[in-house]
Amino acid sequence: MNPPPPDLDAPDDAVHELRSRLRAADAACVEPPGLALRVMRRPAPRPVWRGAFAMALAAVLVVAVVGLGAFLVGRHDPTEQPAPRPPAARAVSVQSEVYNSEVPCRGLRTLECSLGVFKEARLSSRTADLADRVWHGDRLLLVCLLADGPRVTDETGVASKHWYRVVVLGTGAEGWLPGVRTRNEAEVPDCAF
Repeated sequence: MNPPPPDLDAPDDAVHELRSRLRAADAACVEPPGLALRVMRRPAPRPVWRGAFAMALAAVLVVAVVGLGAFLVGRHDPTEQPAPRPPAARAVSVQSEVYNSEVPCRGLRTLECSLGVFKEARLSSRTADLADRVWHGDRLLLVCLLADGPRVTDETGVASKHWYRVVVLGTGAEGWLPGVRTRNEAEVPDCAF
């Protein structure tokens, strides 16, 4: 069994002795000379070099940003062909449909029955050169006509050097479709190069 805690208010000699020693120690504490002045004094001013360093760093960053901007603007090659404008910005666009001369493929949407929309006006067997694939009956916007492109002959022997710059309705893909792959009766403007 634990004894009860001592009563600190009791007139015990040990408690009385401890209190008197604490009062004497508290009275003996003296404030060091000049402590109040040191506590109230303002902090030392920062060295001048810190402000100069911050200004120099800011100037370097400004020069770097301006230089990078000038570099990126200067990378524009004026001989480079301008990117085609989106379809909504063009003055004339004619809707047409994809035409597949192979009758069995007209109702199928298989890879074998797809026709390529090419990134450039030239035939290629590489899939990396395709902008999209289309099938018989798909709707297109004919943007412009390249009248003297590479000759393309379809499976029935019909040949053409006409290539259309097209936008595939539905996917929005832009590319080139050989003239033998569409049936167009409307006038389409020439492609300006």
